[in-house]
Amino acid sequence: MTTITAKIPNAKDVKIFKDLLERFGIPYTIDEESTQGYVFTDAQMADFEQSKQEFVDGKTTAKSWDDIKKNLESVYP
Repeated sequence: MTTITAKIPNAKDVKIFKDLLERFGIPYTIDEESTQGYVFTDAQMADFEQSKQEFVDGKTTAKSWDDIKKNLESVYP
């Protein structure tokens, strides 16, 4: 077995490489460097956008520090 390590700076290129590897039936693993930070899920991004729009529309106020802290602790335990 041969292991190849490549550093791919562009997230779009990662998808292309994954598709290529899958097409050829080559098993792979992806190790993301911790320097990239936390990657938000689509659901988390949608929730953020909804909260932002509700704030802009005046339907809600800014979150308290306790709520923000609780959300951060769920991401960075």
